Amino acid sequence: MLQCPDGAETGPGATGPGECGLCAGAAGGAGTQTTEAANTEREDTPTLEESMRQAELQAQEHHDAWLLLDDAHGFGVVGAQGRGTLSHFGLASPRVILMGTLGKAAGVSGAFVAAEQVVIDTLVNHARSYVYTTATPPALASALLQSLHIIEQGDALRAHLRQLVAQLRDGLRDLPWQLMPSDTAIQPLLVGDNRQALALSEKLRERGIWVAAIRPPTVPQGTARLRITLSAAHRGQDVSQLVEALHDLAA
Repeated sequence: MLQCPDGAETGPGATGPGECGLCAGAAGGAGTQTTEAANTEREDTPTLEESMRQAELQAQEHHDAWLLLDDAHGFGVVGAQGRGTLSHFGLASPRVILMGTLGKAAGVSGAFVAAEQVVIDTLVNHARSYVYTTATPPALASALLQSLHIIEQGDALRAHLRQLVAQLRDGLRDLPWQLMPSDTAIQPLLVGDNRQALALSEKLRERGIWVAAIRPPTVPQGTARLRITLSAAHRGQDVSQLVEALHDLAA
């Protein structure tokens, strides 16, 4: 059983006046499926592969359900003009509810939801987290407009970021720790042992490199890792410095 933003039950078995506008039009009450375009803590690879999502979107439309996509790591980084994962895979559907953060590629704070009007109307009128949230300050809104302009014109920045990812993955191939599959700016290096991951993170910090150690319960037991985060602000020599430091620590 799912819940609408106002707490009303939806999905199989939901009946009566408690149903909100978002789900009232769903014949059979199929509800909402939620996924992340890239789960950087657990799966570490994009979950929105084109063939899989094409089939899922067709099923969503056939059964009148919704697909809620969290594109925190795709917006601004992939797709035409940085439009995100859906653009990257050439996918579009009126049954998609797209959610993204403004605190990563956009460099400010907050988040957004893009969807059909019935979804937006429901959130505006029923989502307590929206209704009772202080409005965005004008200065932040102005900064965001500039961020969107930079993202829209940022093909060169995105190409540079892809080059850095390729450089890192090529440089870390021969380490005793496994670089997990990822085409995103988040490159997880699987260490396994919690203490070893913490020790590596601290030794990198001593060399002026900040790489966080991610441990259970954020990730499953035995899969502690270094969360290497690249950005278009990094240079090739920054990646080379990290690669050299990790090779030294592995020796």
